[in-house]
Amino acid sequence: MYALGRQAVESASRLSAVTTRTGRRHASGHAHGHHEGPKNESLGTLFYIALAAVPVTIGVYTAAQKTPDGKATGLSTLIDKYSDYKEKWAARNTLHTSMIEQAAFDRNLYQSSPGTKHVDLRFPEVFNTGSPYNVSAGQRARNMDELVAHYEKKNAGIEEKRAKASEEKKN
Repeated sequence: MYALGRQAVESASRLSAVTTRTGRRHASGHAHGHHEGPKNESLGTLFYIALAAVPVTIGVYTAAQKTPDGKATGLSTLIDKYSDYKEKWAARNTLHTSMIEQAAFDRNLYQSSPGTKHVDLRFPEVFNTGSPYNVSAGQRARNMDELVAHYEKKNAGIEEKRAKASEEKKN
């Protein structure tokens, strides 16, 4: 008996689930939401902007025209004030280009010119400066002419060797 009771309860629950379903309502309109009457819709901001652009354009055009005696109005003067930037930029660019060319010429001139072997010391006595106290024997002030002659002789020998080497490379 238990099996029959259990099966009867299951069947009754299935039957009640099927009967509680409602059918779709297509024609009434209640199934998809409520529709109310027509609403007043705005034309949108773009329409008003386009509508306002017409008189603004006409006003700007009339303000930009010259007066009957041929003088420019304030708007035309304002526009002309900013229209000469092309000439200013062209003049500035020409000046900048000439400065860069001159700098390149000067750099090429300085880099391609041979350097001098002579170093002009403004203060050759700098080698003889120092404290007069605690001077070791033989470390007194020296004659700079001997020192200059020594290094000129040394550099002349080095230059002769370089000249011989460059002549040998050419031959």
